[in-house]
Amino acid sequence: MPRLLPILALSVALGVPPSLALDASRPSPGGERDLERLEVGSPIAADRARLGSLMVGRGCLSTDGAFATDGTLSWQPSCFGTFIAGGIGSKVYPTRGTAKDGDGHPSSNAYASLLVQFQADGAVKREVNGMFINADIVGGAASAAERDSTNTTGQLISLRQRPGPNGERPPTAWGHNIDLHIAPGAGDVQSWGVEYDINNFNKDCAPGSGCLSAGMFFNGISGHPNTAWIYSGGGTTNTYKGTVTVGKNMINWVSGAKFVPALYGIRLNGTFYRARYVSPTQLSGDVAIPDTAAPVAYTAQNAIVHNGIFLQGDNNVSGSDFISATNAYHGINITGHHHVAFNAAGDSAPYALLARPGQNLCLDSFDSCVSDNGTGLVYGRKGARVLYAEPQRTSVSGFLNSPLATPASSKAPCQAGDWAHDANFVYTCVAANTWKRAALSSW
Repeated sequence: MPRLLPILALSVALGVPPSLALDASRPSPGGERDLERLEVGSPIAADRARLGSLMVGRGCLSTDGAFATDGTLSWQPSCFGTFIAGGIGSKVYPTRGTAKDGDGHPSSNAYASLLVQFQADGAVKREVNGMFINADIVGGAASAAERDSTNTTGQLISLRQRPGPNGERPPTAWGHNIDLHIAPGAGDVQSWGVEYDINNFNKDCAPGSGCLSAGMFFNGISGHPNTAWIYSGGGTTNTYKGTVTVGKNMINWVSGAKFVPALYGIRLNGTFYRARYVSPTQLSGDVAIPDTAAPVAYTAQNAIVHNGIFLQGDNNVSGSDFISATNAYHGINITGHHHVAFNAAGDSAPYALLARPGQNLCLDSFDSCVSDNGTGLVYGRKGARVLYAEPQRTSVSGFLNSPLATPASSKAPCQAGDWAHDANFVYTCVAANTWKRAALSSW
C-alpha cells in the first residue's frame, strides 16, 4: 500500500486528523489494492469517539444501523470495518440486541478499543472470519531443550481486576465472552458458541504417554478457591404466567399465554414440576401433580438447552467419558429438581455401577447402606448389620417375615427350595411341583 505511508507522515507533520478515501477498484502501481478508506482521527468529539482513532472501512459510524424487525430487539449494523480507538474506545451496539433507551437507540454501554464489525453474506460461497490467526510453529534447539520456556499462544488475554483508588470494587471481568444470537425464522441452521478441533497426527497421547493434547486446559495460580472450572448459571428464557387446572397429571390452560412446544419448569402452589408440551392448551407432568379443579396461578419457563453436556459418536471417546481424579469431597453431587438423578437404562453397558469391596451404596444419607465385604452382601442400618447374604447362607439380625400363604395342594406348582407357611403348617417344596409340610403347635 504505497499511498498509505505518505498520508500517515502528513498526519504526524500537520498534527491534524486527515482522512484518506481510496478507490478499492483501482489497483496501486504494484498491482495491490489499497484500503477503501483510512480515517485517522481523535476520539475527543462524540462522533469521532464512535468513528475511532483509526477506522479502516468506508468512513461511517460504528453505531450506524437499525433494529431488526423480528421483535427480538437485535441490532443490524450497516457500517462495516475495523475500528481502533484510544480512551474509552468506539461505541458498540451488539448484534445480540438490547433494550431501547429513551431516544429509541439501543441501550448499550459497550465500548471497544478494537472493534471488527462485518457482515457474512450467505449469498456468497465464502468462509468469513472476523479475525483469523494463522500460525506455523516450528521446533528448534530451545524448544527441544525445555518444553515450557517456548510457549506459543494463538491468542493470549491477560486481565487483572484490582480495587479503585478508594478501595472500590472493580468491574465484572470476562476473559472471553461469545454471545451468539439465533434470530427467529433462521430454520435448520448449525450454531456453535465455540469449536475446538485437535488434529493429532503425531502419536497416541493416552494418559501417561508423555505427550498431552486436550481441547481445553484449566490451570491457575490462586490464593483462594474459585467457584468452579465450568459454571452455568442459567439465563433468561421465555416466562409464562396465567392460570391452569390439573387433572390426572395433565395441566390444562385456563388463562394467560398459551403453551408452545418446549420442556417447562412450572411452579404450582409454590412447588416446582417438570412438564412436557402436549398442545397449546395442555402440558403433561413428569411426576404426579395433585389435582386441582379450581384455576390456580402458575409461572413457567422453558429451558435454555436440552442437555448440559452432550457427548456422542462411537469414535469420540475410547477410555472414559468422565474421569475425576481429584480429592474433592463429592465425585458427583446432584442437587436441584431432577426426576431421575442417574439413568443408564438407555445404555448397552452390562454393568451400570462398579464398586470395590467395602464401598457402600447408601440410600438414606449414611444411615442405610449396602456393601460387599468380599465374601457376601451386607445391608446395614444406623451402623448395625441387618442382613448378610453369602452363597451358602443368608442371615438376618431380627425376625424374617413373609405373608401367610397355603399351597393349593401337595402338587401345586413350585421349585425346589420354595417355602410357605400359614396358621397350621410350614410348607417346603422338595422337588418340582412337590410340597411337604410339618404341623405347627403352641408351647
